[in-house]
Amino acid sequence: MLAGEMRFYLGGTRATVGEGGLVVVPPGLPHAFGAAAGTPADVLAVLTPGVERFECFRRLGRIGAGAEAFADLLPDQERFDGHFLDVPDWRAG
Repeated sequence: MLAGEMRFYLGGTRATVGEGGLVVVPPGLPHAFGAAAGTPADVLAVLTPGVERFECFRRLGRIGAGAEAFADLLPDQERFDGHFLDVPDWRAG
């Protein structure tokens, strides 16, 4: 974490990580992340192997800005190696 705070969902566990923190997500671990409520966050993400995840993040930015619908991203889950799960306790947190 470069600045601010982010919330992470890591295989059933929730954590808040602040500036200077590090999170490692092993392959296959269900996870989610986002800025903590009311807090901007700057994060450096290192992704390997180099699959087409960067386009996924660009599209998520457009979804957040209302320029694209989330449903439009769902058919590309395999392409981006990002699988969207319904995790009620993440949304509630």
